[in-house]
Amino acid sequence: MNYTLETGLRGCLRHPRTMLLAVLTLALGLASVMTMLTLLSVLSADPLPGISHRLYIAWADSRPAASSGENDTIDGTGASVPPLWKLQDVQAMRHQQADVRQVALLTAPLSVSNADGSNTRTASAVLAVGPMLSMFGVPLRHGRAWTPEEEQTRAPVVVISRALSQRLLGREDGTGAGIRLGRHTFQVIGISERWAPRPRPHFLPGNDPGWQGHGDEIFVPAMAAVDAGVEVTSTRQCDGGGFDGFRFDEINIDNCRWLVLWAELLDGVQHEAYARSLQAFAAQRRASGAFERAADTTLRPMGEWLRFNRVVPDSVRLNLWLAAGLLALCLVNVAGLLAARFLRRAGEHGVRRVLGAPRRSIIAACLVEAGLAGVLGGVLALPLTLGGLWLMRQQGEAYAPLARFSLPLFLALLALALLTGLLVGLLPALRAARQEPALQVKTL
Repeated sequence: MNYTLETGLRGCLRHPRTMLLAVLTLALGLASVMTMLTLLSVLSADPLPGISHRLYIAWADSRPAASSGENDTIDGTGASVPPLWKLQDVQAMRHQQADVRQVALLTAPLSVSNADGSNTRTASAVLAVGPMLSMFGVPLRHGRAWTPEEEQTRAPVVVISRALSQRLLGREDGTGAGIRLGRHTFQVIGISERWAPRPRPHFLPGNDPGWQGHGDEIFVPAMAAVDAGVEVTSTRQCDGGGFDGFRFDEINIDNCRWLVLWAELLDGVQHEAYARSLQAFAAQRRASGAFERAADTTLRPMGEWLRFNRVVPDSVRLNLWLAAGLLALCLVNVAGLLAARFLRRAGEHGVRRVLGAPRRSIIAACLVEAGLAGVLGGVLALPLTLGGLWLMRQQGEAYAPLARFSLPLFLALLALALLTGLLVGLLPALRAARQEPALQVKTL
C-alpha cells in the first residue's frame, strides 16, 4: 500500500504542465459552484431556527366584492394579494381560537425620542397584537415583555433593543425610562438583544423578499401605538376606494387591512383543527355579511411563505445551474487530461504488470494521482471562492452583504474536491489498467 501511494505521488511530479492545467481547470469549476452554493445556503437558511417550523401565517379574504373584470387572485397592480387583516377580524379570530397562540403584527419605521425630545431617532418597529416577543423568540437582555393585561388596557409600554437604548438614552439598560412615541410617553419595560432574522419572515405583505434593514429595534403593543397617534408607513388595503399602499401616516382601523396574523401550531392535529376553524370563521363572517366574497382562506407554514415570496431570487438559482454546467465542462476536460497522463505511461504500467503488479495496484496509483489533483484544485479554489464572494458583496442587491465564507463550507469544498478528483480519475485509471502488458512491453 505504501508503494502504491508512493508511486501515485511520484506520478504527480511527471509532466507538471498537464498536472497544473488539470488543477487549475478543476479549481475554476469548483470555485464557481462553491461561490453560488455558499450564497444559496445563506439565502435559504432558516431565519428562526427551532421556531419557524411551528409558525403559520393565516389569511381570510375580507376584501370587498370583486368589480367587473377583476381577477380574484391578484390586486389591481397584478401582484399577489397581501395576506392582510382588519383589526376587528384579527380580534375575532384570536377570540375564536383562544387556546392557540396567535400574533397579529406589522413592521414600520417609527420616529422615537427621549422623554424631553432632545434626541430623536428612527428605527424599525413591530406593532403587535399578542405575545410577539415570546412567540417569535426575541431575546430579552433586561426587563420583560408586556403582559396581556397591559395590552388589553392599552398601557403605554415598549421594549427596545440594546443598541437603540444606547443611542437614545445613553445607556445599555434603559428599563424604566420614558421615550416618546407619537403623542405619548411610553415606559421602557424591556431591553432586547439584536434581533434581525434574515430574511425577515414575519411581515412581507408586499411580496418583499425581506433582505432590507438591520433588524427591528422597537416592539410595542399595536393598540397603544394607535392611541398615541404614531405615524406608521406600511402596506395597507382599504375599503371604499381608500388610499392603499405605502406613504400613509394614519391607520384607518375600521376600513383598512394592515395586520398579518401568525399562529403557533405545535403538531399536525393542531394544524388541521386551526385550518378548519379558520375556514369556519371565514364562512361565518361571509354569512353575517362582514365578508363580501366567498369564504377563502390560506394557512402557510413559514418555509412555504418564504418560498412564496421568493426570498431566494431566481437569478441565484440560475447562476448555480450555470456554475454546475461550468463544473461539468471542467470535469470533462480534467478527465481528458488525466487520461492523457495515464496513457502516456502505458509502458511503465506494462512493466509493472509483467513484474506481478495486479490491476488494482495500477488503478490505486492512478487514483492517488487523481485525488491529489482534486485536493490541490480544492485548495486553489479557496482563494477563487473568496474572490467570487467578494465580487458578490460589491453588487447592489440587498442580500449581497450576506455572501461570506464559512469553515464548514470550506471543509465541504475539500471533501467535494477530493471526491471530484477520484470520480474524474476513475475512468482513465480503469482504461490504463485494462491495457495488455505484453503489448506495452513490446513497444519499449
